[in-house]
Amino acid sequence: MKKLLFEMEIRKLSISEIDKFHLTFSRIIGDGFPEYSQELVDFIIEEDFKPEVLKEKLEKKEYTILVAEEEKSIVGFLIFEKLYGGVSYCTWLGVLREFRGKGIGRQLLATWEKEILLQGGHKLMLLTQAEKNKIFYEKCGFEEEGLEKESWFGLDALIFGKIIGKPNPEIFYQRSS
Repeated sequence: MKKLLFEMEIRKLSISEIDKFHLTFSRIIGDGFPEYSQELVDFIIEEDFKPEVLKEKLEKKEYTILVAEEEKSIVGFLIFEKLYGGVSYCTWLGVLREFRGKGIGRQLLATWEKEILLQGGHKLMLLTQAEKNKIFYEKCGFEEEGLEKESWFGLDALIFGKIIGKPNPEIFYQRSS
């Protein structure tokens, strides 16, 4: 658990909290991704990342969800996939509009990095479809590694990576529990 200056806590979300989380997830996806059409936002919220899907991904340990809370309210999150070949992929990072610019996204990324280091991982990866996020990720130590043209939903996506350690072949072949 990490504490930020203004009583912010960053922790892992439990399966029993998915419904509460999904309310904030929906608000952030609906408000924080202007490059997405309303139809796409609705699809992401109501199908791709509906509560049942998130619960299943957590139960199978395919996803970990970090949440940032202020006074027991979720104000930001980072969803990342389980380690594969020493690399972890961030599926979503989002912060409520009124809490942006306060270091929450940076702290979520830092907590993800520490978690992956503890698991023996050597690299973090993420994509962004918003050019405005490029400077933020670079300030957090990520490097632009490429461009996926007409990627998911027909949008171009910038590929970012961050080397956080040396590759460890011993973890490459671990079986899921």
